[in-house]
Amino acid sequence: MTPKERVMNRLAGKPVDKIPNLNIVMSFAAKYAGVKYGEFCTDYRVRVGAMEKTTVDFGLDVLTTMSDAYGETHDYGAKIRYPEDDLPICESPLIRCPEDANKLKRWNPLESTRMLDRVKGLELYKKNWGNHYPIVGWVEGPFAEFADLTSLNEAMMMLYTEPAFLQESMELITEQAIDCAIAQLEAGADIIGVGDAAVSLINPEHYYQFVWPLEKRIIQAIQDSGGKSKLHICGNTTHILENIIATGADIIDLDYMVDFTEAIRLSEGKCSISGNFDPVTRLLQSTPDEVRATTKYFMECGNSTSIISAGCEVPKETPPENLKAVDMELCFDN
Repeated sequence: MTPKERVMNRLAGKPVDKIPNLNIVMSFAAKYAGVKYGEFCTDYRVRVGAMEKTTVDFGLDVLTTMSDAYGETHDYGAKIRYPEDDLPICESPLIRCPEDANKLKRWNPLESTRMLDRVKGLELYKKNWGNHYPIVGWVEGPFAEFADLTSLNEAMMMLYTEPAFLQESMELITEQAIDCAIAQLEAGADIIGVGDAAVSLINPEHYYQFVWPLEKRIIQAIQDSGGKSKLHICGNTTHILENIIATGADIIDLDYMVDFTEAIRLSEGKCSISGNFDPVTRLLQSTPDEVRATTKYFMECGNSTSIISAGCEVPKETPPENLKAVDMELCFDN
């Protein structure tokens, strides 16, 4: 069974030879491949090479374009600095107040910088692997991208002080995200991840009023264009979990703070739950035997569509033998 067959079968609740391994690797992949993180973020050839090596060597079941949260932010026009071997830094937010509304404009993903680099990476994956792996593209969710364009503090304040401006801005961001998602699907992506981490910090009422309809619109557009969708929200999303499931996403990523068994119960027949052991205490700081025990526990708690992964990104300094231990346990004939 190929990784793509495995993932698609699992999403449909069909038999698989092992539970898909959807651990998220970014800084780990760059370190493992021996490349600088600045190049990993900005050069699709470097990123694709590192991701392919890590995916093959650790038994992962997807090839992804993930690197950092500032891809679209860069293309909107914000000033992003790229350290040689660290995460990008936004040095000058594009939006500081409603008077900056004219700075927020739509752009063509195929005439951009960072998004075009992402599209080229997807095309290279498709050329190298065809339909062997499911290929995952990425867009930022409406509230997370607004926070990237302003700052997290300003975005949280504007929920209360400038709700109309926030809503108008996120409408444009949503349509831009759809453009970017469709461009990636046309380049060869099978799944589009939607990262909206900042919404874990807002209350259920604000989430449902401002963000949920827009996430749902992006997800529907992805599915209407023939792709699968994956909603990734870091942090404790227990307070909005039922609404997250109701977005209609095919895969919901859960961070470790969320009760996995409760999520399985709430999502039965609606979506696949991916998660969600603690990437630090259960992966970075454990032994291979402890990792296998953790993985086995989550396998037993899951259902016929659930997927196993750390709650968020695999830490850069994770011992390679620990990440390998996850995949060893996922095979049903081990």
